[in-house]
Amino acid sequence: MAYSQEISRHNKACFLFLLDQSYSMEEPLGASQNRKCDELVSALNGWLQNMAIRASGDSGIKDWMDIGVFGYRTDQIGNPIIESALRGPLAGRSIVSISDIGMNPIRIDQRMQVIPDEETGEVFQIPCEVPIWVDPVAEGGTPMCHMFYHAHELLSVWIQEHPFSFPPIVVHITDGESQDGDPIPYARALTNLATNDGNVLLFNCHLSMAANDSFMFPATPNGLPDQLAFNLFEMSSVLPETFYQHAVMEGFPLQPGARGMAFNADMVCLIQFLNMGTQAAPGLR
Repeated sequence: MAYSQEISRHNKACFLFLLDQSYSMEEPLGASQNRKCDELVSALNGWLQNMAIRASGDSGIKDWMDIGVFGYRTDQIGNPIIESALRGPLAGRSIVSISDIGMNPIRIDQRMQVIPDEETGEVFQIPCEVPIWVDPVAEGGTPMCHMFYHAHELLSVWIQEHPFSFPPIVVHITDGESQDGDPIPYARALTNLATNDGNVLLFNCHLSMAANDSFMFPATPNGLPDQLAFNLFEMSSVLPETFYQHAVMEGFPLQPGARGMAFNADMVCLIQFLNMGTQAAPGLR
C-alpha cells in the first residue's frame, strides 16, 4: 500500500515549505489586525519548534526528518527571488535535518505563542520563550512557477538519495495568483516525482484578508469562489487514506477524493493545515 512507509532514521521524512513573500502579505489575515506574513512565520516557527521537541530523546535529537523552508518574491524590477527563508547559522542551506533545526535558531523571542490542542482542535495562547528560524518578508510579486520549478529540482535530488522513504510533503502557502505564468504544469511535474512509497504530496493553503468562510479539504471544485481557488484545487494532491482518516477523526466533514487544500484560511485553519502532515504520516504521531 502506498503512503505506508514508517518514518525513521533509515527512511527519513521530508517536508518542504514554500512561502509567498510578495508585498500583499503585508495585508491583515482574516478578521485580525496582524499581517499575513507575521501570522505565517508565527505558525511555521511554532511547527518547527514542535517537530524539534518531538524528535528529542535521551540521546539528543533524532534525525528522522529533513526540512526545507523557501520564500519566493521578486525584486524591484521583477526578477524572481527564490531563496531559503532560514536565517542565522542555517542561512543559504536548501534542506536541513531536524537536528540542525533544533540546535540552530536565529534567536529566542519572548511572546504570546499560539498552541493547538491536538485532541480538541482548539487553539490558545500562552506567554513563553519562542525560538525563531524564519522572519517575515513582504515585497515584490509572486513568481510561483519559478518556486515550483526550484522545488522540483530540490526534491529530485532528495528522492534519489532516499528512494524508499515516505514521499516528500510540500506545503505551499500563498495569498494570491501566480505572476509568472500558469503554475499548474509546474505543480503537476512536482507531484509526478515519487519514491517507492508514492508520489510527492502537494498541499496548498490560501491566506485571505477577508473574514469569509474557509474551504478546507474540498473533494470537488464546485462552490469554490474564483479562478485562484480552482487553480489551487487543481494543484493539490488527493489526501492519502491515512491523512483522510485522520482528518475525519479531527472532525472535518470530508468527502472521498478530498484534496490537501485550504482557501480563505485564517490563523486557526493555518495551524490545522500545518499539523495535518505530521499527525497523519506513519511514525510521526
